[in-house]
Amino acid sequence: MKASIFLTAALIAVVLTGCTDNNTDAELFSEMTTAEITTETPISVTTTEAVTEPASVSRSLLSFTEDIDLRDTDGGGQNYLFDYDGRSFSALYEPDNWHITDSYLIEDRADLVIICQALIDVNPVHNRDMTGWRTAEDMAYEWDRHNKAYYLMPESSEWKSSAKDVDLDAKDDGKSSFDLFMDKIRE
Repeated sequence: MKASIFLTAALIAVVLTGCTDNNTDAELFSEMTTAEITTETPISVTTTEAVTEPASVSRSLLSFTEDIDLRDTDGGGQNYLFDYDGRSFSALYEPDNWHITDSYLIEDRADLVIICQALIDVNPVHNRDMTGWRTAEDMAYEWDRHNKAYYLMPESSEWKSSAKDVDLDAKDDGKSSFDLFMDKIRE
C-alpha cells in the first residue's frame, strides 16, 4: 500500500514539477496557440493560419478584492468568510498562515491572485526568511499547485482529503511543486 502511495505521489511530483519559473498554464497555452501553424494539403498548396485561444478559456469572475466580500465573522481577526461563485468559503487566519477550506473548488488563477490579495490586505504573511512579505502571486501559485495535486490524486489516496484545503503560510514561500511534494512525503 505504501509503495502505491509513494508511486502515485512521485507521479504527481513529476507532472507538477515541469518548469519552475512560475509560468502559468494559461501563459504557455497562449504562447502555443498564437504561434502560426503551416499545413500542407495533398496538392502541395501551403496555407498559414493563426490559431487563437477559445473565448471559453477565461473563467475569471473577479475584478477587485472587494468582489469577494471578505468579512471577519467573530470580530477576533481570525475567522473569516468570503464569497466566490455563489458559495461562501471559510478562511482561518493564524499568524503567518491563511487556511482556506475547500480551496480546490476555486480554480481560476487570476481569481486566486485577487483572493490572495484580499487576504494579505487584511493580514499579510511573512516570506520564508521572515524579512519581508509573500505576494498575492506567490500565494496563488502555491494554491494552484495544491489544486492540481488534489485533482491528480486518486480517490484512494490518504493525501486527497488534506489536499482539498490549502495553507498559505510563510514556510512555503517560493517553493516549486517538487519542493512542496518533498515536504509532504517527509511529514
